[in-house]
Amino acid sequence: MKWINKKAFGNFYVEQLESNQDIFLLTLNDNENRFNDDNLGHFHKSLDYVESCENASCLITTSISPKFYSLGLDLDWALPRGGKNFQEFVFRFHALLQRVLVFPIPTISCINGHSFAGGAMFSMAHDYRIMKSDKGFFCLPEIDIHIPLTPGMNAILQCKITNSNTFRDVVLTGKRFGGKEAEKLQLVDKACSDILEKSIELAELLHTKGKDRVTFGSLKEEMYKNASKVLLEKSIGFASKLKLFESKL
Repeated sequence: MKWINKKAFGNFYVEQLESNQDIFLLTLNDNENRFNDDNLGHFHKSLDYVESCENASCLITTSISPKFYSLGLDLDWALPRGGKNFQEFVFRFHALLQRVLVFPIPTISCINGHSFAGGAMFSMAHDYRIMKSDKGFFCLPEIDIHIPLTPGMNAILQCKITNSNTFRDVVLTGKRFGGKEAEKLQLVDKACSDILEKSIELAELLHTKGKDRVTFGSLKEEMYKNASKVLLEKSIGFASKLKLFESKL
């Protein structure tokens, strides 16, 4: 496979598949790919660019790291900014999740390594997920790092993890799921070794559906209207009990 027309947005870049230039690839290139204000900006600029390309009809996201897809929020960056600023940052992260959730073309998360916390939520916001069968874990470790999920985070997980027992175990145990178990539990659509090749195969099947962005996007907005509404409400829910949100810094 060959990718062309590379456009850089901070640490990330977008390319097109030479053999089918309707298929776009967004590659994360910031090691652990944690979310901070800089990277949120790079994500939005990347998505702006994809939407500006009229032929774009399917988007794959992956990471260049051999170990990480994304480890979620950059807490080392965010927490020192104090409770109010951290809260506003979480709302900006919610807005990114909501944008990906209803993005008007098919989206595929090509999970090449660990997908933890906010990284797992970001992956869940995609329409499809293809994960390495022999490397990396899908995990929501909030129970172990003592940070409750916000209503928006809970909503995006709940609309994608439809088995109540699986949802319970993902949220309440902090268990790490390898690719094969994640596929069995339908956390991902497929676990394999050749994830980018399989992602492209899926994109080839889906990209014609993304030609009609109005219909495709409207269908997703209707499917996920409840989760989308919660993500945009700017509420931290019971997470407000945390002392870190009480800080006035």
